Order: sequence, then structure tokens, then C-alpha cells
Amino acid sequence: MFEAYFDDSGTDSSSSIAIAACYVSTKRGWETFVKEWNIARYEEDFDVFHMADFAAKPDLGKKPFCDWNLEKKERVYKRLATIINENKRIGCGIAVPKDVFDRLVPSLPEKLREQFGTHHYTFAVKAVIALIGEWRLELGITLPVQYVFDRMGKGRGEIGALWDNVHEEKWMGEIFGMECNGFSFHNKADLKPLQAADVLAWQMNWHMRNVINIGKHDVEDAHFHFRLLRSDQEMKLGFLTEGNFRNTIEIKRRALESLTSQ
Repeated sequence: MFEAYFDDSGTDSSSSIAIAACYVSTKRGWETFVKEWNIARYEEDFDVFHMADFAAKPDLGKKPFCDWNLEKKERVYKRLATIINENKRIGCGIAVPKDVFDRLVPSLPEKLREQFGTHHYTFAVKAVIALIGEWRLELGITLPVQYVFDRMGKGRGEIGALWDNVHEEKWMGEIFGMECNGFSFHNKADLKPLQAADVLAWQMNWHMRNVINIGKHDVEDAHFHFRLLRSDQEMKLGFLTEGNFRNTIEIKRRALESLTSQ
């Protein structure tokens, strides 16, 4: 059994970008991850690692991170990044500009619009699941995947609906590892792998805003903390611009036309 843990970033109304990010590993891999993460929690003296609190300015008072000096912050982040990298099998993520989604999706024909969903985050989740399908196909993985989402994420109804046809559509299990009731929502404070996904989602949000959106180089201009998660790691990440979002629409349009013509 594989387990995929999803988190989001930018789903609040004030953000211009929606992110879905996840890490996938085996059940045994996640058991080792949790053991090592808990040791780090105890030794470094923190409870829940929330990347937004960790990165916040000290005067915002986000305990315990506001009391840490730069040396400790760097040490803890590198330690947690190593735990993630050594125990995950793959990391996947998609960044979606909300204004592009809002401008292009609502005007699409109904059947095509359904492929994208109502929420920005729902579309991002669908895109990440597609990346997991690619990875499974490349490696010949056939074992099922348990999909776990942060309970505070948006679009819960639409995400749950993705599993409505799993029983009838055998290909959903073959390609994506989806099983009936093979998804759940949990509190990231309780499930430590969701905290790993939170780290990746936050880093992707920062990278989209501070690198991709202003035309910098995706790899060379990436922040050191993001490079720790990407360099020499199995990752599938997508940062959508209006151009490649339009390409995605066209690909889905052709696929839908092909299905309806059969």
C-alpha cells in the first residue's frame, strides 16, 4: 500500500495562487518518517511544524519559532528536509494562478468545465493525481494508494466526488491506485506526513510568487530551502502560466472530443 499526503497553500481569498502538493511513500516509509520526525520534535522542542509560522517574522510571535535564532532555524529545517527526502518516494505539486483559472474556466462548455472543477484547489488536486498516475506508469506500480488530505483544505465535496465512479471505472484504480473510500481528511497536527506536504506547498507558493511570476530561472534562482527538497530528488512539479494553462485546456478538449466520438 502507498499513501499520498496532500496539503494546500494559497486557498485563502487573499492569495493570488492556489497550490496542491503531496508526498507519496509506502506505509513502511511513512512509519519510519513519523519515528524520525517525532525524535526531531522532541530534541528540537516543537510540537506541530507549520511552515507559515516557521517562516513568519519574529515580531508576529509564532511560538516556538519566533524564539529561535537563525542558526537553529537552519539546522531544524535541514534536518526535517532530510527526513522528508529519505523517506518519501516522490513529491508532486501544482501551482495555479487564480486569475487565469477564473478568466478561462467559467466560460468553457459545461462538459469541459467539469474537467477542471469549481475550486482552484480542486483542479490543482486533480492535476497532482495525474502526476501520481504518470509516476506509477513509469515505474510499473500497481499497488493501491490511500489519499489523505488536510481537513482544512478547500473543495472537500469535489475532492470526495472524484471517488464516486471508482467502483465502475476500473481504470481509475489501475492508473491512479484509487479505491472505493480510498481517501480521507485529517488534521495535520495529528498526522505528521501532512506536515511534510505543508512544507512543500509553502515552498512552491513562495517559488511561484518570487521566481516564476517575475521571470526568474526556475532552478538557478530557487531559494536554498526549496533546492533542498528538489535537488537529486524524485519530484514532479508544475508551475502554471496562462500559456501552459491554455495548453492544458486544449489537451482536455481534444481528449473529451475523442471520448465522445467513440
